[in-house]
Amino acid sequence: MLALAGAAVSYTDDVAQYFMSRPGVWVNGMHLAAVGGCYAWRSRVSDCRRLGMHIDNRQWSTSDGQTVSEYRFSLTPEAAVEE
Repeated sequence: MLALAGAAVSYTDDVAQYFMSRPGVWVNGMHLAAVGGCYAWRSRVSDCRRLGMHIDNRQWSTSDGQTVSEYRFSLTPEAAVEE
């Protein structure tokens, strides 16, 4: 985990660790909600970006009109450009 020894682990720490264990993998936003808290997971993704993590976002629509939002952590911004 990112937290210092003895420090409480935050949702941001949890989201950052989740991304770092899956570099280059697109993760459904609903999975991030389970890790980062169902009401604030988008804020936790923003917090990770402020920590210097490069996180991409893509959205697509399902056949029934729902929008799916996915996120991907890349070790370098250059790697994120490649699919």
